Amino acid sequence: MAHNEYYTFDQGTVNGKILMNIQVFDEITKKTVSEMKNVSLDTSKGIQIPGTKAVVSCSIKDNEVYVCIHVRLKYGVNVSKMTREIQEKIATSIKQMTGVLVKHVDIEVDNIDF
Repeated sequence: MAHNEYYTFDQGTVNGKILMNIQVFDEITKKTVSEMKNVSLDTSKGIQIPGTKAVVSCSIKDNEVYVCIHVRLKYGVNVSKMTREIQEKIATSIKQMTGVLVKHVDIEVDNIDF
């Protein structure tokens, strides 16, 4: 069953509202991480089973966007520096493509690739 959660742009009484599905933010996040070096999404858990972690999980609370991702980093990279870079790139990509400011980008480093 599809997850129908929307970010709402209120354009005023004349133009009405624009609704953006949460999956838009998921896809932007996945694409942004896939274009980065030394990092990949942690898909080691296999298929998504209800009740288990999602590799990319975006949510909207009080019309604010929150992103949580699980990643794998290459051995030898500075984890703190890399995770800050991931956060900045995801927030920037979402802002450039949608005009939406991201409230939080949480990174969970699950594994190191040797």
